[in-house]
Amino acid sequence: MEFQEKAFQSKNGNQYLLRSPREEDAGIMLAYLKKTAQETERGLSYPEEMDMSIEEEADFIKHFLEDERSMMISVYDDDKLVGGASLSSVGEKQKIRHRASIGIALLKDVWGQGIGRSLMTELLSFAKEAGYVQIELEVVADNVSAIGLYESLGFVTYGRRPNFFRLKDGNYVEGILMVLACNKLP
Repeated sequence: MEFQEKAFQSKNGNQYLLRSPREEDAGIMLAYLKKTAQETERGLSYPEEMDMSIEEEADFIKHFLEDERSMMISVYDDDKLVGGASLSSVGEKQKIRHRASIGIALLKDVWGQGIGRSLMTELLSFAKEAGYVQIELEVVADNVSAIGLYESLGFVTYGRRPNFFRLKDGNYVEGILMVLACNKLP
């Protein structure tokens, strides 16, 4: 579903625009995703693993725009894409369609400005309106600031996943599994 454009002022007074990405944004979306992957090992992929074509990314964006139970929101600083988040159903089978998964990524230079909270708040509001009962996420255990944000929004830890990520150096990183009941949302 398309998110209606909204201006956002960060903690430090910068102005940002929240909006759904468009199919023509596919190229800048791929560049942004590669950059977030270069800046931190907390994401799902290394930059060189991001081999999606512009056409495939455009189709991915189109799916989010057309699916009434999914939403993707991007954050723009003028024309520069600096962040994004998405929410989608865990699956469409009747037994699991009440559950949604949420994910977020921001460029490092905008961390700590309240952008993550703004994105999460918008997606959680959408989730409630879309009729979801439960929102789920996974986060790297050492991402203390993200865990703090999620907890402040009502998420609770329900488990830990050992060996969540295997890094290039062979070390493993633990993951935290978190959940939020939508009836706890305002």
